[in-house]
Amino acid sequence: MLVELGDRADLATNFKAIALAKSLMQTAPLTLAGIGAITDAVPSFTTVLVRYNPSLLTYQGVVQLCDCLFQQLRHQADIELASRLIEVPVVYNDRWCRACFEHYCKTVKPIEDNVALVSRLNGLDSVDALIERHTQSEWWVGAVGFVAGLPTLMPLDPQACLYAPKYDPPRTWTPKGTVGVGGGFTTLYPIEIPDGYQMIGRTPLPIFDPAQTLPAFQESPLLFRVGDRVKFRATCEAEFELIEHELEQGRFNFAVSLPQPYSLSAALPAALPVQPISA
Repeated sequence: MLVELGDRADLATNFKAIALAKSLMQTAPLTLAGIGAITDAVPSFTTVLVRYNPSLLTYQGVVQLCDCLFQQLRHQADIELASRLIEVPVVYNDRWCRACFEHYCKTVKPIEDNVALVSRLNGLDSVDALIERHTQSEWWVGAVGFVAGLPTLMPLDPQACLYAPKYDPPRTWTPKGTVGVGGGFTTLYPIEIPDGYQMIGRTPLPIFDPAQTLPAFQESPLLFRVGDRVKFRATCEAEFELIEHELEQGRFNFAVSLPQPYSLSAALPAALPVQPISA
């Protein structure tokens, strides 16, 4: 069952979605054997996907439970979540994404350079200005999915938002680790996949480890959780390759903080609605 909490992708709605999903998993009825009637609750920016056992709880029962919990959230003065801060090094305007862009121009159609397009649409006059804009804020992980481990992020500082249209038609491939911008969101690609976000950089960090071989993935094969915060840090291709080598040797230390209480009141006024634009 999909629970829709609103039609605006803002921080306040996302906080409610995350809190509702957590409440569902904590308060759903259990059988005597300890089996939960709610088997999973997955929050996104404006929705919560609820999976339940229909032999233990009816559809109407799920609706009533969600409504009761949501009414409790609506009357709370504030919402507090556990949030980690994760540093992500990025090579901006990198050679790998430029090669992907050039391949698209040759095989599909000529288009404006991705970094130049994002800069122009957001009133930025240089690559350095784009980097400063993208790295000035912490970014909020409002959803994880589409493909395994892929986060969708919005800036906690509204002034750091970058708007851009998607490719039309999409690319047939995107380098693993690409940092993309689409609408008012930023995302990172866990694997090489087709997509249409504008490519502005690339990170060497793996964000999906299905074998969970790296220490940062001991609890989950996904690096990011909904409710995490991300701080992008500009780096160079030499450090990119050094980090790749350290990862291969198992010596790289991910910069991930312990979960800390993070409240909606502390984050506001960053409840920024994201509106799509066209070029």
